[in-house]
Amino acid sequence: MKKEPSAASGSEVVFLFTAFIAATYGFGVYLFPAIVEAIRVEIPFTYGTLGTISGLVQAGFMISAIAAGLLTLRYGPVPLILGSVITCALCLAGLAFAPNVVIISILLIVLGCCAVIVWVPMVEVARDVVSTAHQGKALGLMSSGTSYGVFVNSVLMITILPVYGWRWVWATTAFLVGVLALISIIRLRTLYARQSSNSNRDVANTIPLKERFTLLAKPLPAVIFLMMFLNGLSCMPFQTYLSAFLQGEANLSQVEAASAWRIVGIVGMVSGVVVGALADRISVRHAMTITYLILVSACLTLINVPSTKGDLLLIISAICFGTAFYAVFGLVPAYISQVFGKGNAAIVFSFGNIALGLGGIVGNIAGGILKEATGTFNSAYIAMAIAASLSALLSILMPSERKFRTPTERKN
Repeated sequence: MKKEPSAASGSEVVFLFTAFIAATYGFGVYLFPAIVEAIRVEIPFTYGTLGTISGLVQAGFMISAIAAGLLTLRYGPVPLILGSVITCALCLAGLAFAPNVVIISILLIVLGCCAVIVWVPMVEVARDVVSTAHQGKALGLMSSGTSYGVFVNSVLMITILPVYGWRWVWATTAFLVGVLALISIIRLRTLYARQSSNSNRDVANTIPLKERFTLLAKPLPAVIFLMMFLNGLSCMPFQTYLSAFLQGEANLSQVEAASAWRIVGIVGMVSGVVVGALADRISVRHAMTITYLILVSACLTLINVPSTKGDLLLIISAICFGTAFYAVFGLVPAYISQVFGKGNAAIVFSFGNIALGLGGIVGNIAGGILKEATGTFNSAYIAMAIAASLSALLSILMPSERKFRTPTERKN
């Protein structure tokens, strides 16, 4: 048998994928709101327009979640991943030259699509190139990629933005992602070649799409979709209303609110891989239970900050949220990748992302309604704690992913 001379190792693939998440989510999703005020100085648009853009990006994200699963089955995960990263680089470059808000909106929508399209097929690749014993920390590290991208954003905001302006910020990120895409094409080429050499076997084992979609109605996928909906319901509004809660109800300064965000980001840089490593030892299911309970603690601790006016509770809440938020988005795909077979994992995860997006929309709307109805965000954060508690309960009731391992995987 011919030996593969330069196949990308599993660890190298994981580091590349972490960089992809940093690029597509960190630059493609989170950079725009960070520099939007600088953009509005040159290209004026209202906050209503900003809300419309955010809604369209979210809609594109959800539609792309379905497409990602289907395209992964049709073309394979590696070409889809590389195509998304290349498209991301081109869109970032386009934003550096965008003449108006319409072009900006279109490019941001495409970037949002790239984010979800690059993430879904990674679950498939993780099944193939990462040992089952290490998938928890591998996907945990990948899920922390967003925090690395956001950190780079913060550096660009204090170095490039004040001196050269927002267009050069986009140009810099486009250059970085372009270099990443070039390296990835070279390093992942052998991986794709190996997949292609096995294409006959994969075709023989191909399950009809109708049968794959029938899988979605079974109990376990339905439970996973509910869990991901609850994830959106608890995690997204927590971020949306955090600054408003801290400055409006806890009467903290903007500097203190910013410090809370900084703690979340710093913790997020390590929480994904640390909790993932824990999952590899005690099982992903048990790690999810612990993570959701930490998220409950983040919510309940936060609502006590105004009454105590203590920095300690805010620090504890920020640490808990940073730990839970970045960890859970690695644990759920890790569970899916180990429970469902090749192809099925991508389909389940893609529809799970739709549930996640819907949960985020419902959570943000409900949070605003509860604030208006009660005059405080306390009820909203209590609702988030309840949603996280339900997720913890679901994780307890779900079967362990280790029951689905093959004899070979159990030995590893």
